[in-house]
Amino acid sequence: MKILCSASIAVLALAQAGCSYESETASAQTAAVMADESGVSQNPLKDAFFGETHVHTGVSMDAFVAGNRLTPDDAYRFAKGEEIMVNGSMHRIKRPLDFVAVTDHSEFMGEAYSLMNPGAPGYDDPVAKSFREAKDLETALGLYAKYVLEPLAGGGDPRPSFFQGTSAIETTWRRNFEATEKHYIPGKFTTIHAYEWTSAPGGLNLHRNILFRDTNVPNVPFSSNEGADPEELWAWMKAQRDKGVKVFAMPHNSNESKGLLFTETTLSGKPITREYAATRASMEPLIEMMQIKGNSEVVPDFWPNEEFADFENARSLQDYNDRTFMKRNFVRWGLGRGLKYRSDLGVNPFKYGFVGGTDSHNGAPSNVAEDNWDVGSHGLADQTAEIRATAILEGEMKVSDLNPGAITGVWATSNTRGAIWDSMAAKETFATSGPRMKVRAFAGQGFASSYPSYAAMVRDG
Repeated sequence: MKILCSASIAVLALAQAGCSYESETASAQTAAVMADESGVSQNPLKDAFFGETHVHTGVSMDAFVAGNRLTPDDAYRFAKGEEIMVNGSMHRIKRPLDFVAVTDHSEFMGEAYSLMNPGAPGYDDPVAKSFREAKDLETALGLYAKYVLEPLAGGGDPRPSFFQGTSAIETTWRRNFEATEKHYIPGKFTTIHAYEWTSAPGGLNLHRNILFRDTNVPNVPFSSNEGADPEELWAWMKAQRDKGVKVFAMPHNSNESKGLLFTETTLSGKPITREYAATRASMEPLIEMMQIKGNSEVVPDFWPNEEFADFENARSLQDYNDRTFMKRNFVRWGLGRGLKYRSDLGVNPFKYGFVGGTDSHNGAPSNVAEDNWDVGSHGLADQTAEIRATAILEGEMKVSDLNPGAITGVWATSNTRGAIWDSMAAKETFATSGPRMKVRAFAGQGFASSYPSYAAMVRDG
């Protein structure tokens, strides 16, 4: 307990002083981690590792208002196989994970500091108190609509009254950072510094998860409050890369993007250019194929001959926020359209690898086993079977259309942060709806007519 208190004080001091940990300190930390990684055995033919690339803790304000009080530290413990309290009952993952990226929303990290820390500035604000005292679904949904949905859609006040400014964001981000470092065990369990950029102009879903390769991360994450256009996010990412930060983004939920994730113009209505296509391809190597709110690959409406198209379609997404399923909502259409851009522009902006996540707001990474999902995924909104049969996720879908989510497989030389991130950046990934089957495929041109062994094929890639 003394260690935790000391760490908290040090973190607050850093935030208040405005100290940077993206330069000298980060370089030293990165060197130390790399030294630890250097002792891990490598398999040049690579192994498949399974993990979570999309999960929220109580640091995400929408999760907090639904009753989640867990932290990234709790999420990592759950992923390792420890039993934790989820929605009022003790719960354990059926099989520990190899890696996890906790992706709390950047938009409300500062608010989380005041909500979760007694004595913190803003903690006793009446609105903050109402968040902590919300015990029923109706109250929680009302707070969620007013303080989360409306600001993200561009309406209402962008910040609640208890928000304490950039220093609060820095403190929360730093605490997430320290939990991620604390639980990293090179060769056994990998944690990845990450967050979610939650752009939703007009109720659109343009969300991206942002993953960093090492400890060289910015002082604060870029949020949709600073820029809601993906091009603004990419410009920020480029500026970070110019400083030596290794980072990429992954879009998710094209199924509720109203077709704008694979639009034929930029968000501002300009034609897609070669420069735009090249930037997008560089910044976004992966896309989330499936999660709790449905599969984003196909639906039978547009692929009637696909025998597995009618799988977790989350059809009630069409019942809210003026959404209608269109063919260009789905990844398979985007892949085809990308080939057309490749022909026309010489660059494919949609040349994606695939990941699967949960988007759980319970702080329970990759809790994907169907016979172990009794706690749901969104706190008060779906914590019992009775609620799941009738409730609605505010502005999105029927809770009965939720599913346990998906998982990401990564072919990497070792279970280390650098190896996992590098393989993800190289698209050596696959997604399943939960089972940990090891899938490997090779496609392209110039292969030999035959190979003496499977290992030889893997070696040549």
